[in-house]
Amino acid sequence: MLTPQQIQQYERDGFLVLRQQFDDAEIRTYERAYPKHGWHTSGPPGKTYPEPARYTLARSCMADPDLAAIAEHPRVLEPVTALLGEDPILTAFVLYDRTPGGPGIPKHNDYKRWRPVGSSMLWLFAIVPFTDYDAEVGPLFVSPGSHRPERVRDIGGRALHVTPPPTPDDDTFIDPRLARGDLLLMNMHCWHRAAPNRSTRHRAGFFNKYAAKSCPPATGYYVFNDAACEALSPAARRIVAVHSDRPVAVTRMLLQRPGPDGPLFLVVPDGDGGLGLPGGPTFHEHAIPDWDHGNYVAAVHAAMREQVKIETPWATCVGDYAEGDALSRVYAYEMSGHGFPVPYRGEWLSGDDLRDGTFAQDYVGAAVAEWMRPDVTRGKGVSQAQARVDQYAY
Repeated sequence: MLTPQQIQQYERDGFLVLRQQFDDAEIRTYERAYPKHGWHTSGPPGKTYPEPARYTLARSCMADPDLAAIAEHPRVLEPVTALLGEDPILTAFVLYDRTPGGPGIPKHNDYKRWRPVGSSMLWLFAIVPFTDYDAEVGPLFVSPGSHRPERVRDIGGRALHVTPPPTPDDDTFIDPRLARGDLLLMNMHCWHRAAPNRSTRHRAGFFNKYAAKSCPPATGYYVFNDAACEALSPAARRIVAVHSDRPVAVTRMLLQRPGPDGPLFLVVPDGDGGLGLPGGPTFHEHAIPDWDHGNYVAAVHAAMREQVKIETPWATCVGDYAEGDALSRVYAYEMSGHGFPVPYRGEWLSGDDLRDGTFAQDYVGAAVAEWMRPDVTRGKGVSQAQARVDQYAY
């Protein structure tokens, strides 16, 4: 259990190091397990493992029970819960391997509105090195106090806003001297950078992410497969928000606008004589060359342009629901009432009408109820293409 002083240190600095949380036997179990997985597909274009590069083992590698143990380890979950202030949800299970000669990474922070692992309004890293991050292997540098929590603002509406971050000076970064078996807990907004691997050793370790249960990612969760969830103990499966072997094949929009007696929501003809939420098939962007599997904001934008003739500046995920043989991801956007007053194809109905009515998608009422929950804190999700311009624009 963390002390009040440790919690205060984390809140002040944006990170906390807990020394020697995992013994050599535990680390050796992870070291034996991770090379068995598909590293040949996890590196940058043109690189083949173990050529010099940074390789990412993610997706549902948690299905390996020898790796899954770290996700629910009490020495991880207990301090994560204390720092988030509520139950944690695992948003990313990631193992990095910077092979000998692999380059470093410039300074950055990881609140990113286009990423399933970065778009929650409250999340943190749980980093466990498999080797000492010394001068040869490459330290992980952090900038104390650079997380600047005052940047998160409520400017009205159902989603919080984050202002652009000031870039910390190079001389503010320090080396926390991470060693094999340590645990680094780092705030989502804390700036950090990594030095290149100049050694003959692999610079490997877990870089898992946990979000507060009340703060779902704006783009939506990464959907673990069923085997990944089942690799956890029954009691720990609560840390996985969404798991399924079915794909997210459809994306839909819960579009809200002000009405004389409360908010109204748009439903459109479904083609079979009924009404339902607008939407269409999912697809993956390739505008940013990195691993962002699970962001379908571009798909819901495309469907809304086609069906409703509008494009919202952002969208925030409400949830994933069964639709046919697949999952449908429902996003939402709250209109301000300042749009040009043209008619819309479809009908604007109240929340009560949607909760009580019969629609083409039987989850419409559940999605409305989830969207209206006052105890959920939401952020603004954007597509990769929008993020390339300015992820903080709205």
